[in-house]
Amino acid sequence: MSEAGKINILSQLFFNEELSRDNSRSLTEKLSKAKKAGLQKLIIWSVRPKYLSSLVLICRDVGISPHLWYPILADTPVDFDTDAFKIVRTLDSGWSEILESQKAGGEEFKFLCPNKVRQEEAFLSRFEEILGLADFDGVFLDRIRFPSPANGIGEMLTCFCDTCKERSSATGSAFEEAIHGFVKKLGSKGGMDEVLDTLKEFYRITGEFLEFRKSSVLQLLTSYADRARNLGLEVGVDLFSPSLRNFVSQDYERISRHVDWMKPMVYCKTMGPAGLPMELLSLAKILVEHASRLSEREALEIIGELTGLLLPESFEEVRMKGIDQKNYELELNKIDQMNLNPVTRIFPGFEAVNLPPVCSVGLEEVRNYVDATLRKGHDGFVLSWDIRQISDEILEYVGDRFE
Repeated sequence: MSEAGKINILSQLFFNEELSRDNSRSLTEKLSKAKKAGLQKLIIWSVRPKYLSSLVLICRDVGISPHLWYPILADTPVDFDTDAFKIVRTLDSGWSEILESQKAGGEEFKFLCPNKVRQEEAFLSRFEEILGLADFDGVFLDRIRFPSPANGIGEMLTCFCDTCKERSSATGSAFEEAIHGFVKKLGSKGGMDEVLDTLKEFYRITGEFLEFRKSSVLQLLTSYADRARNLGLEVGVDLFSPSLRNFVSQDYERISRHVDWMKPMVYCKTMGPAGLPMELLSLAKILVEHASRLSEREALEIIGELTGLLLPESFEEVRMKGIDQKNYELELNKIDQMNLNPVTRIFPGFEAVNLPPVCSVGLEEVRNYVDATLRKGHDGFVLSWDIRQISDEILEYVGDRFE
């Protein structure tokens, strides 16, 4: 049955190379195929902003709407030194699950403090400057959050810079004290129930500072969204999957009041930042590191209970196979329960690429994602995350499904 006219199909382009005649021609051919498959919008990140104008022209030539993909708090494309704006931690960082291959590809995931960034007009000025480099229809705000579990416990539980301490008042000091107490308590706990109770107690006593973090993210997002809307642009935002949103202080409900559309990143097969497998595995490893008597199975069971997700029993299975795609629909169910702005559209994002070792997804997985998206009544989705790495087979399936 044809479902034409009902579905908005979006995808993304991460461009980190020279724009030669050959790769320009190759991109044009790929986008022409994607256009035939129903692609309407392309979200573009060029590590070298000088290529944005040419990339946008390619989109225009094939009839696809170009949107700027703009990372705000990590890998932001400013032209000045940002060391003074980095987050400040109170714990040693711990290990990071972020793959060296991803860092080599141009993504460091080194986070800046949202409160420091909001104080400095130069960040917004640079944002406007880059928007002015090409004829965009909209902007897609990314990395508007605190560091995730994949960055390690030290970076996840931040920020303790002077600006955050001043703005959070006594709650910042209480949070810092609670973090050290939490880590110490974990080390003395043995059973699953004790560890779970310790986690719940930590979130109970730190609620005020965690609320401060959410407000910090929201205020910064609002400043960027308002600046874009003043230029007549549509605004979208990249968000962590619902079960992970509180770890990075993204408040779906309040954010929905300031954007036109939201993309929840519900990646069930991705061993990369924001991917459910990497983030959940990182959380479980943190538990095993600090509550050393926990087994892998017990740590994953605790994370499953806290998130309501279906998880494997071993770290290796998470790493090699990801998590069950049934979790995709469970995450969409959580969005249904939220009090979102009714005019803000939800376009779930799922992997559609084969990029081992980060992600290996084929036609069957994409079909499962699309079916679940439609069952939940969403009128669009984002084929993530690099259109050039999406197979022709997948594009043909999407085109046939919605022609």
